[in-house]
Amino acid sequence: MKSFLHQYKFMQDVVLAEVFAGEIHKALRKSKAVIVPVPMHPEKLKIRTFPQVERFLDAAGLPCQQFLEKSEDVQGTKSKAERLAAATLFQWNREKVPEKVMLVDDLYTTGTTMRHAAKVLRQHGAKEVSLFTLIRG
Repeated sequence: MKSFLHQYKFMQDVVLAEVFAGEIHKALRKSKAVIVPVPMHPEKLKIRTFPQVERFLDAAGLPCQQFLEKSEDVQGTKSKAERLAAATLFQWNREKVPEKVMLVDDLYTTGTTMRHAAKVLRQHGAKEVSLFTLIRG
């Protein structure tokens, strides 16, 4: 999975979004929650050239909506302690947040990214936040 994720994200091999499309679709298709991908920082998006979480949701045929903006750009290069001590990573984009959301990311390491994103969503209207990640690191 480490090799897969590296090739997908860092070598811009967007076709790999198809590899797990069926499994992602199967896992999320019956959810009554609005699917919310964890957003990328605009600078990361320029480097990577595509939003990896949104691409694997597209490949799975699942609609998603964005309610967050990334305010800090890199978690992956931080130590576990630095991640856990991180300031707010996301901002609300001012769109009406539904009561039930399914927060989706590619990789769950310490949970910091998901906790920060879920907190912002709850502060702005979500009553229930479920989590889904492709990989648990």
